[in-house]
Amino acid sequence: MGGIEDLMAESNERWAQATKRAQGLADRGLGKAVKTYYTRFWPGGVFVLVVIGSVVAALAFGGSLGDWPSYLAFGFMLAGLGTMIGGLVFNSKKVVPAADYGNVDVTLSLTSDERKHVRRQIAGKTTIVPEHLTVTRGAAVQMRKALATQLLIMPFYPLVFIPQALNSAGRDDPFGWVFLIAVFLLMIGMIFVVRDFSRAGRFLGRTAGQPSGMR
Repeated sequence: MGGIEDLMAESNERWAQATKRAQGLADRGLGKAVKTYYTRFWPGGVFVLVVIGSVVAALAFGGSLGDWPSYLAFGFMLAGLGTMIGGLVFNSKKVVPAADYGNVDVTLSLTSDERKHVRRQIAGKTTIVPEHLTVTRGAAVQMRKALATQLLIMPFYPLVFIPQALNSAGRDDPFGWVFLIAVFLLMIGMIFVVRDFSRAGRFLGRTAGQPSGMR
């Protein structure tokens, strides 16, 4: 019996440490911040930068209208760079203040199986454990903050590969399909990030106000 009691004591200590780290963590508008970025800033910014980059390339290098894929490639590259810089700035100004997410991973003291169970609760794949709700909600806040930052940065990558695909298309290079596939895979990856971001938000909304059994 002593061995079981020791294991229980160790488990309780791990969760107590995690609970302490999770105190005060909260999502204060991450969803609104990300939505604002994608509805107000990103589409217009990408359009303007693609146009500017294409026009500047056309003026700088000249050539015929048949060279338009090369001009667009410069535009997309400029848009990709602008997306990276703009995403980082927006993250610092709007996303970071939209959450209290702490400096240390809430689940740091937990075992790998315990962390996996926490993630499954957030994803809605298993029953919520009331005794650990403070920890699970804290982990959801940290997850959602990390995913929000990813969502601001990820568009950089397809915008970088698109010029390669355009250049290959202009040269009738079959290798262009590789870049198109890369863009496709990146977009799929972004869909999964959006899914996980939404799941964490729904979990926080669903569990708001629910008491936790561990103090």
